[in-house]
Parts: sequence; structure tokens; C-alpha cells
Amino acid sequence: MRFVKRISLFFIMPMGMYALGFYSHMKLEEEFYPGKIRQMEERNTAAEGIPQVIPTALEEEQVIGADTQYIIEEVDLQKGTSVETKWKTPDKYIGMNRQRFVKEMELYQQSPSLKDQELGFVSVEVVSFSKERVVIRKSYIFKELSTSFYLVNEKNYVVVYCDDLKTVYMNTNITLDSLPDALKQEIIQNKYIATEEELYNFLESYSS
Repeated sequence: MRFVKRISLFFIMPMGMYALGFYSHMKLEEEFYPGKIRQMEERNTAAEGIPQVIPTALEEEQVIGADTQYIIEEVDLQKGTSVETKWKTPDKYIGMNRQRFVKEMELYQQSPSLKDQELGFVSVEVVSFSKERVVIRKSYIFKELSTSFYLVNEKNYVVVYCDDLKTVYMNTNITLDSLPDALKQEIIQNKYIATEEELYNFLESYSS
């Protein structure tokens, strides 16, 4: 029994001395730093009222993928009309985010394709951009279609040009050697065709 009491005293006495020391320390601190304890209590109380903020995952970056719908809206500035066409996403755009794609369109506007130049290309802009759907708007002042033509000899084949003699309207499989001599000479000198009807009569007559 005495042994048990000795063990109890061995634990109780140090704990009592520790508690007494801690209490004395707090009293002294309150006496010398009266505002410190109050500030700590106010800080703890204020912290309890702050709602817990749970960090969220970063928003997924929107990039063009192979499954992205690629829409081109072609606008006729003269008539005020537009046509939307869905195309296969060009491989060179896959993996691009909005910033890179907009930059790519700016570069395209500075140097459009030859086909767009011939059509009367004016500008291009990105209308909408997401990984599901990309829409670009191409604006044109379309050139008037030719109503008259020229038959021209190129490498012994007949090529149909528009009336400006610069724009190719149609390549044919008609060789110069297959034509009558008189017609051949006319084509060598760039034969003028006044109407579409006259052009198609010629094509039907001499196409193989």
C-alpha cells in the first residue's frame, strides 16, 4: 500500500508543480502584458467565424482536339448574307488554346490563301472558342463571276480563263492536237468565248 502511495505522489507532485508554474506564468503575463491575452482570445473568436475555404482544382484549359467542331462562317459584305459550313478540324490547329489560335488567325489574315484572295477575302475573326466547338468568321467582298471567257493553250492543253485572262476558270483534258486546225490557231491566239452556253457547247463537242 505504501508502495502505491509513493508512486502516486511521484506522479502527482510534478504535475501539481507544473500546473502551479503555468498558472503563475499566465498571471505574470496578464499583469505585464494585459492586452496580449485579450488579443489572442479575440483572434481565436474571429477565426471561428471565418468560413473554411476549400481550394478547387484549376479550370481545365480549353484546347482544340480532333473531335472539336470546326465551323467556318462566310460573310458576303456586299449582300449582308452569311453561310456556315462544318469542316474537319485541320491537324495543324489541334492542341492550340484560344490565345495561340487567335494569333494563328491574325497571321492568316496577313497572308491568306491564294483561293481566298481570288474570292475577295477581307478579314477573319474568331467568333467562339471551346474544346467542343470553334467558329471563325471569314468576310469577303466576292468578285463578280465571269460571263465571258478565253480558251488558252497551256502545254498543249486547252485551259479556260475568266475574262481577266488571269484567273483560271477550268482546266480541261482537251489537247490542242485533237482540234481542227482553224480552231487550234484561234486558241493559240486566245480564243474569246462570249457566253457560258458557247463555252459548254465547245466542251461537249471536244471533251473525250
